[in-house]
Amino acid sequence: MFIGHYALALGSKRIQNPPSLAVMFIAVQFLDLLWPLFVLLGFESFQIDEGNTKLTPLEFSNYPYSHSLLMACLWSLLFGLVYLLATKNRRNALVVGGLVFSHWVLDFLVHRPDLALSPFGTAKVGLGLWNYPAFEIILETGLFLTGLYFYLTARQPERKIVFWSLIGFLLIIHVANLAGPPPPSEAAVTWSANLMWIFVVWAWWAEKKKPETVDNTQKKEKEG
Repeated sequence: MFIGHYALALGSKRIQNPPSLAVMFIAVQFLDLLWPLFVLLGFESFQIDEGNTKLTPLEFSNYPYSHSLLMACLWSLLFGLVYLLATKNRRNALVVGGLVFSHWVLDFLVHRPDLALSPFGTAKVGLGLWNYPAFEIILETGLFLTGLYFYLTARQPERKIVFWSLIGFLLIIHVANLAGPPPPSEAAVTWSANLMWIFVVWAWWAEKKKPETVDNTQKKEKEG
């Protein structure tokens, strides 16, 4: 799952005084941001196996430190704790911690049984919706559009062109992942996965207040 993860970040902007979209983008993809680093360090591994599932040619043979159930719980707690210490905002700390764990839940729906329960055992789980393309595509795309709807009914992005270009690019990558050829190598997948940080910066830019907005806000505060 790809854009389905971002759907939860977008939809969570509907709560009152939420974390920034950039922070929530980090949260929902935190496990996948760790994964390529662990692959590069040799802690985890995967292979390209065309036909592994009907929607992805990647065989996730060993990734218990980033994607096991136990570690997903620990990463969620750690992320929430760091956010709490940095902001003193308990509610939002729970929100971002929950978003980190949501990644495992959504992966559980689509992955075949390759998600370890812990780094210390052999039991693996996964419902395998990647082998039911029509259902998975409808589910993931619908989830993303719902999250986008919740975002737009709660607020408007400060920089509309930046925001909509981000949404458009996410959808393009989604389509390319579904319809494109298998990746050329494991190294290409690993290094390109690190480029997800671009979406974090993009989200930050989309919500960054324009200078005139800041000036108007300060003027109203002085008048008040």
